[in-house]
Amino acid sequence: MGEGNGISRRILAALAAAFILGSIFTLGGQKLWSLFQGDDISPEMAAKISELEDLIDQYYLFDVDAEEAANAAAAGYADALDVYSIYRTPEEYAAFQDHNNGDMCGIGITVSQYSDDSLTVLFLSDDSPAEGILKPGDEIVAVEGQKVADVGYQQAVTLVRGTAGTDVRLTIRRGDELMDCSVTRADIVDTGIHGEIYGNIGYIKVSAFNNATPEAFINAVRDQMDDGVEGLVFDLRNNGGGLLTSVTNMLDFLLPEGDLVSKTDKEGKTVVMYTSGASCVDLPMAVIVNGSTASAAELFTCDLQEYGAAVVVGTQTYGKGVMQTTYELSDGSSLTLTTDYYNPSSGKNYNGKGVTPDIVVELTEEDQQNYRLLDPDRDPQLKAALEALGWE
Repeated sequence: MGEGNGISRRILAALAAAFILGSIFTLGGQKLWSLFQGDDISPEMAAKISELEDLIDQYYLFDVDAEEAANAAAAGYADALDVYSIYRTPEEYAAFQDHNNGDMCGIGITVSQYSDDSLTVLFLSDDSPAEGILKPGDEIVAVEGQKVADVGYQQAVTLVRGTAGTDVRLTIRRGDELMDCSVTRADIVDTGIHGEIYGNIGYIKVSAFNNATPEAFINAVRDQMDDGVEGLVFDLRNNGGGLLTSVTNMLDFLLPEGDLVSKTDKEGKTVVMYTSGASCVDLPMAVIVNGSTASAAELFTCDLQEYGAAVVVGTQTYGKGVMQTTYELSDGSSLTLTTDYYNPSSGKNYNGKGVTPDIVVELTEEDQQNYRLLDPDRDPQLKAALEALGWE
């Protein structure tokens, strides 16, 4: 089950105990701070942990689980850095790797939340288990009898996922009608790609940049070119980014020879990371963006714009021009750190600024409710992108 809520949420459970450094006081029978010597820990950190440890030893009523405490402290430390730095437990890191591969067990739908009481189905993936049961525009108001209004977005998404071969019970709202249905979960690969054709123009929704996305994207473009489209629209609204290797593979397919992305480290050193080969797609293109288009999605947009390969339609993007590196720790957990600025082909970084559309098109509140239906008559941004390419 994919998410259409823009930038991926931080793992809230891991950060629930944010910065409770004092909760670590034993590990294998030793005080944690005593394991650090010399330059391995700052004097400020050692003093803080030692003082809190002493108070917990003297006054805290309950036992402390050392592993849980260590995870809470690591998450808190990461939380004190920047918004993109994240600590993940071994279980969360494994799930993160599955996400990067597009692997999941669910019902093959991408959803977003437009109201507190429901999840709206944006589209169904290829070979979705929900095919013939759900359709775009359906609103899921309850999962396994638990109302979305009560459990919230993240828990509702978690309830939909489960074990392959088991059923999930849904209550959906379709128009003014409420109905119950059941969908059998399956192991699926979420490529984040969905295609349509509008007259002479191809449309591809890109909602992810994972390891499975480039092949699916390239196949979708080739299929539409074989069908004779005269232009391509790429919809990156609410795409919060993903893997740099994924987006650069896609850009390499679309763009002629040249630089794609460089990085600038903390010392100010800049190096080119990826370049494009000579082959390219020789069709007019447009990219649709909004304020939740971020990170890798902005790089995709900016490179196409800077090469003069695509017109950008919509509203100013989010403005995330920094990259993260994930380091696996000895116990199978991981720490994701912001390590570099990444720059598009021009070298001009857009962190904190975003990418400015060539054609600015705002959506009304009603438009924002309707654009998920992929109907140009209800989506001014889609209509403007199609018309910019000579839609007939």
